[in-house]
Amino acid sequence: MGNGTERPAQGPRGDEWRLIYAAIVLAVAALLAWTVKPVLTPLLLYLLLLALLGPYAGRRGHSLVVVGATVLIGFWLLETLGGLLAPFILSLALAYILDPVVDVLERYRINRALAIGLLAIPMLGVLVLIGAVTIPALADQVASLSRALPDALDRLEQWFSGVRTWLAGLRVPFLPGYEPFRDFALFDPDRIAAFVQERQAAILEGGLGAVLGVGRGVGAALAVLGYVVLTPILVVYLLRDFDGIKRRAVELIPLDRRDRWLAFGAEYDRLLSRFLRGQVLAATIVGLLTWIGLWIAGFPYSGLVGAIAGVFNLVPYLGLVASILPVIVIALLSGSVLGSLVRAGIVFLIVQVIDGSVTGPRIVGGSVGLHPVWVMLALAVGSFFFGFVGLLLAVPAAVLIKLLLREALARYRGSEAFQGAGGGAAAGPD
Repeated sequence: MGNGTERPAQGPRGDEWRLIYAAIVLAVAALLAWTVKPVLTPLLLYLLLLALLGPYAGRRGHSLVVVGATVLIGFWLLETLGGLLAPFILSLALAYILDPVVDVLERYRINRALAIGLLAIPMLGVLVLIGAVTIPALADQVASLSRALPDALDRLEQWFSGVRTWLAGLRVPFLPGYEPFRDFALFDPDRIAAFVQERQAAILEGGLGAVLGVGRGVGAALAVLGYVVLTPILVVYLLRDFDGIKRRAVELIPLDRRDRWLAFGAEYDRLLSRFLRGQVLAATIVGLLTWIGLWIAGFPYSGLVGAIAGVFNLVPYLGLVASILPVIVIALLSGSVLGSLVRAGIVFLIVQVIDGSVTGPRIVGGSVGLHPVWVMLALAVGSFFFGFVGLLLAVPAAVLIKLLLREALARYRGSEAFQGAGGGAAAGPD
């Protein structure tokens, strides 16, 4: 150790100059960013950040910054391109569900491409058969419902006029002269109908955009085309290369953290796959029970309502909400509105009790451990910020957050902050 190779220790003066130099560099960088801000998209800034952080790979805090920036750019991409990405995300979800079946066929020495074909052809045949049997019946019910809709609207208007007159004349006991609903008589349904009719094109366009998660006409058209055409093609390609995609993703994980990340990924895969399988089974049961219950109760168009309840129940708790409006419209078409609503309400109550106490907790919630409130919150937040894509990603994100919180809680319980400086429980008062 020679004296010529030793560097003088940095004192307070050196630290001050270093801070001043860093402040100047940041100010110049901010000024430069301000002058070229029209070309600084979030994606370009993300790539620039990764390039700047490259020399610091392996240092403390590097992974945290990269992961945080990746999550933020992912949110930006979903918010910006959500409608266009929906077919790709849906295809990835379907490939994720079907990949274990293809792997099982490969164990029987069946080529992967042939296994995908053996899986796709029967599924396509079943879908065609179901469509050939159910679509004509559902189409007849929808056509009959649309023909009877004008009479239902007339009945609804007559019923509403009676309710309006009754409310306008309602009096509050012990308060003579007080008429709380007097102004309700000024409510004119004809003006509302005219308003809706004048703006029906804009209303329909907005409704389509809300369903697809796209607010622009071109994006909506591309999303519909993607669902119909792109999704099956993408599923086949993803299934063919699914194992290779997983292998290349594993190779990107740092060696010193690979075992830990793979264990976390295996647990996440186990919980998510069990939830998806359970949700498909639960939605099928809800659809069948709704159809059979309404059919036994003599409610018209039971097949249509059951199909709506089953399909929409793939998104947890959405089946009941999506079925309410068709049930009300169908009840207005029947001879006895109140009787039809009561019968449908009893059926929905029974189905929801079965779903809430048997199919939901035992098939879905029990297998994953996600509380219904947590699932509903994830769905609400996902759909609010990202539309239809948010609904697709809500439950996977909820499962991921659950695992991250569980690991963070386990670390906290093993830390000195939880156990005390001495590693044991603190002594209580005498």
